[in-house]
Amino acid sequence: MRCQRCGEREAVVRVKLPQDQEGTEQVLCSVCVKELAKAYQETACPSCGMTRQQLLHLRKVGCATCYSFFKEEVDGMIRQFQHGHTKHYGSRPEEESVEKRLAQQLSRLKEQLNRKILSEDYEEAELIKQQIVNVEEDLRHV
Repeated sequence: MRCQRCGEREAVVRVKLPQDQEGTEQVLCSVCVKELAKAYQETACPSCGMTRQQLLHLRKVGCATCYSFFKEEVDGMIRQFQHGHTKHYGSRPEEESVEKRLAQQLSRLKEQLNRKILSEDYEEAELIKQQIVNVEEDLRHV
């Protein structure tokens, strides 16, 4: 049987090409298979120019368009990283305690108050001082 692509050499491989929407198979010679494989690996993202080969080697995308352009490869990498899942099921950081959050807010407000006093912006300093009193009151009730 002759190669369906070049028609010159004897076909040795039956392949289903990724660009074939209908899912038809072709029988190809070894030379045509190598040419198609090289062209497939060198397919580049239209936005950033990253090739399929670079994506698979680096295991990183070059831009946002790569996610859709190399969808099958990216999905495969995500499944590999996420133990067979295509959705991330990570852990959440522990929630900060209300007391810790209020203490951080109080510290920031005191820094702002010092800056306003140094710049002699006493009206803003008075507003910040009232916020400090409110946060300190909240801290007493925690």
